[in-house]
Amino acid sequence: MLVGHFGIAQLGRAARREIPLAWLVVAAYLPDLLRVPLTPLTTHHEVLSHSLPIVSALALAVAVIWLVRGGQLGAAGILAVACLLHWPADVFTGCKPTTFTGPWIGLISYRHPISDLLLEGALLVAGWIAARRRGVGLGKWWLIAGFAVQIGFLVSMYYGSEFYVGDHEWMWKPDISLVPQAHALETPVCRPPT
Repeated sequence: MLVGHFGIAQLGRAARREIPLAWLVVAAYLPDLLRVPLTPLTTHHEVLSHSLPIVSALALAVAVIWLVRGGQLGAAGILAVACLLHWPADVFTGCKPTTFTGPWIGLISYRHPISDLLLEGALLVAGWIAARRRGVGLGKWWLIAGFAVQIGFLVSMYYGSEFYVGDHEWMWKPDISLVPQAHALETPVCRPPT
């Protein structure tokens, strides 16, 4: 999930206006922020950044840091929830580890660009509307930029790969043709990377 996490951060801002949006964005993206430096160091970067024990520890850490700097307990809870919601959001779009050695689960909706764009867009718009109703000054350009980023992200993911529209699988190879070509249907399976 990409811009959906930002929607979650905006919902947190609507819930507690005293939390700076930057804190909420960091909390909502914290597992991804941890994965970035881990990726070149280990093949277990997903487990060490996105498993439930790690996401829970990150949520606790961001809440404790907020409290140590003098923040209120309710706001710390919202920051922790923003971080915890990262996992179910990513389970919708991908395939994520449950524990260090446990099963991986996910709906792999990144392979379904239309449903992914609709869900992530709905989270982005819902967060934007909720924040605006609570008096948070987020302009319409947040929505435009968010959709542009998500579409760009999806296009980059599908360059030279398969995706689904309804019950049909397509392959997009822009170096051969800008038009996606029908492809043999394969059922995506959520499993740990090999």
